[in-house]
Amino acid sequence: MSYPIKYLSLQKAELEYEVILRGGSTGSVQDLRSQIVKLAIPPEDILESHLEPAVDLDAVKDSLTKSQTMLASLKSKFDKTLFLRTENLLDHIYHRLRRISNVSATLVDQHKNYCTTFNNQYKEITTLRPASTSNANAVSVLEPEATAVLHCDRNLTSDLAKLKYSGKACVFSFIQRVEEFVEVRNISKDRVLKFAYEIFTDDALHWFRCNKESFQSWDDVVVLLKKDFSPKNYDYRLTNEIKYRTQGEQENISIYLSIMHGMFSRLVKPLSEEEKLEIILHNIRPCYASTLAASPEIKDLKTLKTLCTNYEDIQSRLSLFHEPPRVTSETLAPEFAYTKYHKNNIYYTNKNYQNTNSNEKQKNYYNQVYYYYYYKYPNYSSSYNYNKSKTTEEKPTTTNAVQATANSTKNVNTASNSRKYCPRCRTDTHSLKECKQPHFPICFKCGNKGVRYPDCKSCNPKDAKN
Repeated sequence: MSYPIKYLSLQKAELEYEVILRGGSTGSVQDLRSQIVKLAIPPEDILESHLEPAVDLDAVKDSLTKSQTMLASLKSKFDKTLFLRTENLLDHIYHRLRRISNVSATLVDQHKNYCTTFNNQYKEITTLRPASTSNANAVSVLEPEATAVLHCDRNLTSDLAKLKYSGKACVFSFIQRVEEFVEVRNISKDRVLKFAYEIFTDDALHWFRCNKESFQSWDDVVVLLKKDFSPKNYDYRLTNEIKYRTQGEQENISIYLSIMHGMFSRLVKPLSEEEKLEIILHNIRPCYASTLAASPEIKDLKTLKTLCTNYEDIQSRLSLFHEPPRVTSETLAPEFAYTKYHKNNIYYTNKNYQNTNSNEKQKNYYNQVYYYYYYKYPNYSSSYNYNKSKTTEEKPTTTNAVQATANSTKNVNTASNSRKYCPRCRTDTHSLKECKQPHFPICFKCGNKGVRYPDCKSCNPKDAKN
């Protein structure tokens, strides 16, 4: 039995509860009536109250007191308008009692007493109902039938319009949407069958009219729908689509696995977990290969999803990496800032330095020392050849002195031409010929300004003594 409520006949306290329960706000009676008209939600669709059980029970007590007074007036003198208002108030009390949940142990007895009072009052008003408007006996609020959720046929019809099927789309997709609709709206499949003429259109409607006599339930409709509207070799063709459905470039692993799960669920003959895992391992992006190689024994899709998700998280963090910032005037702790080593440092090592053997490392070190002293002190001469191996013994010179001098001069000129150096500016960015600085006396050996090399006391201490 339903308990419809005519909200405009409620008093302010009960009307305010119904408005706030539907997301409205408090106000005058006129404002509340305007809001309840806009918030036209059936009372059966609201399952829980927004108030605490104790607050709700106190309000129910006041409403029961009002209804008892109104019943007493009806017994003394029957009035049709008063009868409708009393019945409407009891309908409101019924839904309010039904929405109270999570009642504590201290309030259980109070809740049961109010339910009993409501049942007694509803039986009294049933006896006072005129014969022309009499209905079946009222159902107790404590019985299961009274707490069942009822739905408005008008809203149900508008929602069923979204489930229309003409027979041209995928029948398995339509059946899945109907099952989800039934679950969400908490309605029976037999109720959906009653609206079949609203659901089916075009060829599907002709099909339903032809076979409606053989349908006893919605399950019978589903069986015959799959038989008559599913494509031939459906599983074979869908399996091929599954095998060729690879992961997209911008598709993360969670979305891809969800889509594959939906495709697997459409198969009439389901695949085993091992077969699903094998297909997905062949179809995911190659970028996961290094991650999956570290875990060769992947036995289920959950493990696969965890590994691939971790890889995506790491790649996301790597994309956000940036080099340490430079020191500025606004840096609070410059002593902790990163300092990059300059390549001209004789202790600087390149990227391939760690991959060379010990002899090559030693040779590179001697070459760096040689070039450092050669360019800093052009007149510096050393009898040790840093380019030769340490274990190589020095052989006596047997060549002609003129030829040896020419060869050494040629080597020096070649080295000096290959790498530029300005002794005036003491940099390797340009040569002395290309130097644009004004000429001034400078010792090309030690760098002292204001004196040339022959007159430099630091480089010629013997001449200074003389």
